[in-house]
Amino acid sequence: MNSINTLEHRLATAMSDRAFRVFCVLVLRTSGEWRNIPYIADAVNLTAHEIRSTITELHTAGLIRKDRRYETGASGRKTWHTYISLAEDSTSPDSVAEDAA
Repeated sequence: MNSINTLEHRLATAMSDRAFRVFCVLVLRTSGEWRNIPYIADAVNLTAHEIRSTITELHTAGLIRKDRRYETGASGRKTWHTYISLAEDSTSPDSVAEDAA
């Protein structure tokens, strides 16, 4: 993964500051693994509610994938949890070259 080229390219695109911060966390700290929303929110010093629109922005742009899972929460009740990861092509050097063309 060539995260530096990806980040440099994304600096030149139209994306909100929050979205760029979340994207940076995904590129630099997750190695493409699925992470839950609270993990990402903590990493950018925001609440899970504050990054909802950011997640939608990144998903709409095709930079991340979302997965909702019906799991048992900390309270013992079943609830939906949302996980995100980088989209398959958002970190490949080839996609950066294609986007730049």
